[in-house]
Amino acid sequence: MSHKITNKCTACGTCVPECPVECISEGDIYVINADACIDCGACVNVCPVEAIVAE
Repeated sequence: MSHKITNKCTACGTCVPECPVECISEGDIYVINADACIDCGACVNVCPVEAIVAE
């Protein structure tokens, strides 16, 4: 199961350096590549607005 970033994202970038497989990319909000996500949850734990959820 991968994670996804919801529209609560404020594009702060806190999650990006936490991802060990570099599957988070920047846009209007950040996006997680579901095919590359290893479901480690590192990004979930650092998101200040709780915008990252299990898909």
